[in-house]
Amino acid sequence: MADGTTKKNIRNRPPAEKKPAQKAHSVQHREVVRQYALLWRELQVIIDSLHDGIWVIDRDGNTVYVNKSMKRIANIDPEEMIGKHVTEPMLAGKFTSCVTLTALEKQKPVTMFDDYACGTRCLNTSTPIFDENGDIWRVVATIRDMTELENLQQRLVEAEMEARTYKRKLDSIEKQQLPGGFIANSKMMRACVKEIEKVARAPSGVLILGETGTGKTLVASTIHQKSPRADQPFIAVNCAAIPPTLIESELFGYEKGAFTSAGTSGKKGYFELADKGTLLLDEVGELPLSMQAKLLHVLDNQTFHKIGSEKSIKVDVRIIAATNRPLAQLVGAGEFRADLFYRLRVLRVVIPPLREHPEDIPELALSFLEEACKRYGSMKTFSPKVLRCFAAHSWPGNVRELRATVEFLAAMTESGIIRLTDLPPYLLTDGREMENGEHDEESPIGLRAAVRALEKSMLRNALLQSGSTYKAAKLLGISQSSVVRKAQQLNISFEE
Repeated sequence: MADGTTKKNIRNRPPAEKKPAQKAHSVQHREVVRQYALLWRELQVIIDSLHDGIWVIDRDGNTVYVNKSMKRIANIDPEEMIGKHVTEPMLAGKFTSCVTLTALEKQKPVTMFDDYACGTRCLNTSTPIFDENGDIWRVVATIRDMTELENLQQRLVEAEMEARTYKRKLDSIEKQQLPGGFIANSKMMRACVKEIEKVARAPSGVLILGETGTGKTLVASTIHQKSPRADQPFIAVNCAAIPPTLIESELFGYEKGAFTSAGTSGKKGYFELADKGTLLLDEVGELPLSMQAKLLHVLDNQTFHKIGSEKSIKVDVRIIAATNRPLAQLVGAGEFRADLFYRLRVLRVVIPPLREHPEDIPELALSFLEEACKRYGSMKTFSPKVLRCFAAHSWPGNVRELRATVEFLAAMTESGIIRLTDLPPYLLTDGREMENGEHDEESPIGLRAAVRALEKSMLRNALLQSGSTYKAAKLLGISQSSVVRKAQQLNISFEE
């Protein structure tokens, strides 16, 4: 070469050192890579530590990531799922529906119940993530184990029932036990209870007035138990349930051979059976006028004759009469004897209807639920919204209707907490629209609205009964996609 340097010497020359700028750029690049790797590891640790399951798929439906919680929730190994299309584990029986794939197809968040092969029922919320071009880049599913929530709910129910028991013990110490097991938080009912206690101590007859289902028989029994006759018989007779032709024989009895179908040994009547005790004549307003005259005679003289006998029988009976009919109006209409009315109402107790003291409804409902749970061997409670709904209802059947409703819910509700969705439709509407948009079946709605309400009711009941869209579709005889579409159209929340 011109300078006398050979090619061999050039090849053996050590490589030239990199310029300082190049070295700095390389070091900076490696540091950035290291920092990103560190951040990814931290993010992975955080996602794996989440209690809920995480399942991520790409735009083609292939699994990108599954966190470790899926092993605990559904016995699914995350490593086995990576790279597989999300339908593969479903077809293998790992779960019943691809919620992530549904969100991918609809390009919007989807929430559905999902059942896993291990028996776990989960709530899956799948959310699409879009890139800068508006195309789906990933779909992220968060999977919550509803079985654990149900267990927590059950423990909450148990704790609430225990707290309720202690509260009642404290209440009984604080304000003493009310007679007859009455629940009286309202001023109106506490005043009524005081009247009952006063009446019980007096020896005179009592007239109990109140609408059907208000508890007139319970009041009569309480009056007897708090009276000096408590250790003597208490006989309750429903006058409306006895045919008019048999009333006299049932009340006063008959001698043998008194009439064709009379027993060979005769029979004691209710008055004789209640001697020294108390006789409740329930629905006394239903007595025919002819029988009212005989009853007045017995009340005035405490004597009567059995049918077929001339012997006078004297008894010592305290009469309690009860009716849901307005006796004063019946007297004015000539349907009830005025003298008997005045004889019966020496002492009077008026039981208010349930709608006039709604403050007592929640405690009554909880008391009835506790009784029902003891019979059924279960533990349940009401959500606050249900108790508010109860307090807002008019309860035309009063306490009897409330008790029957609570017993129905205790028997038919599967969850430990009774929610609004468990209530019959008529309780959710009282002259106004229901919370979920349905209408009272007596309101003048059109055919289209009625069909929509029916569809919504059937679909919600199927989802609640089955717990998943897949099973609900089988119950309804339609496809799973139809169930999802209908639920979205009818605004049915899967969180219900």
